[in-house]
Amino acid sequence: MASCIYDISKSLGFGIRNDAKAMGDGSDAGVRGVVGAIQTANAGTSIFAEVNKTSRISQVANNAAKYVSKSVNPLLCVASVARVAASDDRPSALIEETCAMGGMFGVEALMKNQFKEGSLLAECRLVKNSVNSLNNFCANTRFLNKFKAGTIGNVLKGLGFIIGSISAYAAGHTIGKSIADNTTRKYQFVTANVN
Repeated sequence: MASCIYDISKSLGFGIRNDAKAMGDGSDAGVRGVVGAIQTANAGTSIFAEVNKTSRISQVANNAAKYVSKSVNPLLCVASVARVAASDDRPSALIEETCAMGGMFGVEALMKNQFKEGSLLAECRLVKNSVNSLNNFCANTRFLNKFKAGTIGNVLKGLGFIIGSISAYAAGHTIGKSIADNTTRKYQFVTANVN
């Protein structure tokens, strides 16, 4: 189970976050609700499939969940388009959303590449020493030694992925806002109503 806990913790974390966003009254609340439900259900199905490895039903459900989970990123793009469409200043909103989504997808791709075994990050001496220290700490701690080796590390890796993704979105949005403030908002022509 330790090997798939990374994906489970990622799906569950993103699902909870998107479900919480869906509780708001934003223009993309409906899409966020669907995305959150898919991500949460995917985490639950992965756990069920791991516990019942021999069950044909769990294998089919897990494959279906993986297939449906591929629609998450397109749905997030739909939510972004909904925010732009609902905005009073669409050119500025388009710049902000493009930078935010581009930053998020770019950093996620980088993290996926660097979280693999044999990557530059995985082979870094500091990372290897940190992982070994964490494994030793878990093995010698009364409560944590009940988990399989690598489980805690995979949960932390999943949480790190979530934090990286959210931070990249926020940073991209800030950059986009700065660009919009200095272009579309700054040079926007104001037309007066002539009666």
